[in-house]
Amino acid sequence: MLRKTHSQHFKKVGMTDIRQFTDWYRSYPARTDEQWRDMYHCFYPYLFNHGDKFSLYPKINENPRTWQPHQLQTVYDAVREDRYDAFIRVREKFPELYQDTQHWDKPPPFGEFNQFYSVRCGMIGIRVKYVREFDAMGNALLLSMLWVPDNQIIEHKTKEKHGYDAMVVGAMNVSPEFHSPRIARRFKEAGVAVKHVVKEFRCTPDAFIPVGTKLDVRHFKVGQETQLSMMTFDRGFQGVVKRFGFDGSRAWTGDSKWHRRVGSIGAQGQHRTYPGKALPGWMGGDKRFFYQKPIYRIDYKNSLVYVVSRLPCDVGAYVTLEDGDYRMGSTQWSMNRGYPPFPTFVGTPADVMELSSKTTEECQLVSPPLLGYMKDESIEFSQVSQTDIDDARQVKPVIAPPKQEIYDYKKYRDDKKRKQKENKAKRAKFITMLDPIIQAKREETRRRKQAEYSRQKVMK
Repeated sequence: MLRKTHSQHFKKVGMTDIRQFTDWYRSYPARTDEQWRDMYHCFYPYLFNHGDKFSLYPKINENPRTWQPHQLQTVYDAVREDRYDAFIRVREKFPELYQDTQHWDKPPPFGEFNQFYSVRCGMIGIRVKYVREFDAMGNALLLSMLWVPDNQIIEHKTKEKHGYDAMVVGAMNVSPEFHSPRIARRFKEAGVAVKHVVKEFRCTPDAFIPVGTKLDVRHFKVGQETQLSMMTFDRGFQGVVKRFGFDGSRAWTGDSKWHRRVGSIGAQGQHRTYPGKALPGWMGGDKRFFYQKPIYRIDYKNSLVYVVSRLPCDVGAYVTLEDGDYRMGSTQWSMNRGYPPFPTFVGTPADVMELSSKTTEECQLVSPPLLGYMKDESIEFSQVSQTDIDDARQVKPVIAPPKQEIYDYKKYRDDKKRKQKENKAKRAKFITMLDPIIQAKREETRRRKQAEYSRQKVMK
């Protein structure tokens, strides 16, 4: 029998295990924020929503047909109950520390902002440029300027009709001929101007805004954290050095045509390339999300929002802004930090009239310092007082530094030669003093050797 060839030996016959050919690294979401919201990681006692009330236990379906044969139905847990009772006692003793949790017992009525339930819609902006500013503490902030033009509510999507609650927002007015009649009809039915782009934002029913409402940049608050998404720079097909930051091979020592190549891409045993291996390919041009990026400045006259981040997208690219999500069981909004305009900012007619007469400097909303210290120094030694800030803002006369002496190399060289001559003379003088002593020692050594030689000669 002939020996099998390499291809016949490794050929898959019959059913194969699909798990070996599945890119599992693509099967999981990029962000796993939900893992911090379960009953084990939540800071407060985790409460399950039963619709009409909150409970320490998950809601058990009333239909027994949905129960699994090995599913545990927790009816009473002594440890969980005791911990919750202890928490209630501490909250009654220190109400000012746990005032945010009062909404558990008496949530606000529908239509008012509920920090544990309400989700507002976002807005659509355009990246303009990067700006560098300094806050009151002296920290340099790299800001991305976003222009938010002509944001308007286009459509509502409800759970009864579409299966989920959301609002469609349009941005940037264009002429009716810009889109095809089929698309332009959508804006005509909503009674709004034709928009360049639209974006759907998931929200809760209590945050619905009437169709046709124009959104102002004061929909957001300075200092709040936002979630951004955009299409990144499209850099085309790139190698691994630029795409993944590979170091490359040696530059001069013997490597030929291997300076920016990948290297080994497989294993010797399994005869395959692992999924997710870094290889040359298309770089950029994909959707990327940024989370928890604070807003530092809002210019509501020119509809500008300054976000503390360097957004990797082209000038003119559309960027979506939304409220920051939950983090580690806590919410962004609270009684202490304040609540956002809900469902959105609504200005009075007098404000609209005054806006045209105001200057740009009067329409600036600036966040307080995001850090209470300078980033270049440690917190202990960098507490800047208000006096220091006032002194730094005062205009002081510039005092020129004292003029430094020009280094005289000729003088240095002459001094060096002079010292060398002095040292040489000292050595010569010292040798002259030692010369008689050295000569005497040499003569004595010569006589001793001669006497020793004569004595050995007589003995022979």
